[in-house]
Amino acid sequence: MWSKFSDWVHWHTHPIPKELKEFEQIVVVQNREFIMSRATMEDLDDILATEHEAYHGDDPWPRYIFEQELNRTRERLYVVLRNPETNSLVAFMGVAFRTGIREVHLTNITVSPHWQGREIGTFLLMYLMTLAQQGRFLRLSLEVATENTRAIELYQRLGFQIVRERHDYYGKGKNAYDMAQMVKKRKSVNRIKQ
Repeated sequence: MWSKFSDWVHWHTHPIPKELKEFEQIVVVQNREFIMSRATMEDLDDILATEHEAYHGDDPWPRYIFEQELNRTRERLYVVLRNPETNSLVAFMGVAFRTGIREVHLTNITVSPHWQGREIGTFLLMYLMTLAQQGRFLRLSLEVATENTRAIELYQRLGFQIVRERHDYYGKGKNAYDMAQMVKKRKSVNRIKQ
């Protein structure tokens, strides 16, 4: 009984596994290698430049919001993907672990325009889905602009459904969809006792 309570307390106070506190690894997407690591303040200028470029000069999030998010290391995880040849930022993703409601919320995902259409966003979302499953979360959620049909199609292809529409979410006349999916439980493997 004490062990289960201890596990519960640890999970609620440390929603991000210690392996994700600091990591760097090589990942392969579409037969191309990238370096994936946890984002730090050193990545902030590149994150802002990538967002500015991807949103055609708009900056959906100001610098201070990113600074706050990167400092919330207990329940936030920001991941960057870099080209190992140039060290340029290819993409980034932000995630909030909401332990109280057992939900993982995608706060931000941006792929540099040069790298769009190469399955980078799909890779990051599948990585997010794996994290949610391994952490025994129950639900994944996100918001997306209603006119961003390309992103909506990707989310739907990966099992997200539109939950509701939020009017003026991104400013006057700029609506958003709340989208979500339930996390699929891992299949248990029957072990044979020998």
